[in-house]
Amino acid sequence: MSLWRGLLCVALAWGAFAGAGYVQRENQRLEVQSELLRVRLPLLVQLAYSGGDPFLAANTNVFRSLMVDAKVTEGETYRIQGQLQVDAARFNPWHEDNYYVGAAILPWNGQVEAGQFVLLNAAQARNWDMWPAFYYAFNAMYFEHDMARAGRWAEVAAQRHPRNAPALRSMAAAWYERGDDPRDAMGILQAMREQSGDENFRALLQARMQRLAGLAALRDAATEYQSRNGRAAQSLEQLLGYAGLEQLPQDPLQIGYGLDQQGQPQLADHVVQRDTQ
Repeated sequence: MSLWRGLLCVALAWGAFAGAGYVQRENQRLEVQSELLRVRLPLLVQLAYSGGDPFLAANTNVFRSLMVDAKVTEGETYRIQGQLQVDAARFNPWHEDNYYVGAAILPWNGQVEAGQFVLLNAAQARNWDMWPAFYYAFNAMYFEHDMARAGRWAEVAAQRHPRNAPALRSMAAAWYERGDDPRDAMGILQAMREQSGDENFRALLQARMQRLAGLAALRDAATEYQSRNGRAAQSLEQLLGYAGLEQLPQDPLQIGYGLDQQGQPQLADHVVQRDTQ
């Protein structure tokens, strides 16, 4: 009887594994067609489906993430992408494509925590590489507003690349002084764009830079509005005519801009805003 029970357990386990494999294959087929992500399997199932090879499991997750087109703006796709890239970091924290794509895609689509997990693991594993430490520091400054952590990891990046150390330390100092500055972000994205040979990736970064340029123009107008009127603007339209702003900037990703509770322009997907366009 115990033998039959053992065989039954093996059969059920194999059936579950085969079914999970079918689900993954079917969803990958659909994702290729729609460029949307829908499924993230449990870690043990991913590992089993990769024959117990964690590096293959990591490669599979990164491949699925790279299938997402730059034009996709759907939040659920980026949530699943964040989970896939976190799983890839667990399987292989050294994976260069995983941390590079995670830095350029995840935080800019609302997945800051996932992006930081990928980058921190890469920065700790790749102790010769300045870039994951630098991107982690930048995200700590720009998205999480944690200037102390940003400065510490900028120093780590400087130690790993002595030739760029003066510039990195100068940038860390500027982060302490200015905080959330879209022009800083534009410089980082420009550097990433220059390093990439992927045209789809470069197009996405260019759109992000254009979006941040619009935010910078809105903030200049908001500063002048408050200086001249003694109060913050209540809508984006009130900023027209200030600091040379002749029309509201158009977000190439069609997400928009908004005002936070203090009347400060923000990217619409980064704050709970009172008004968007």
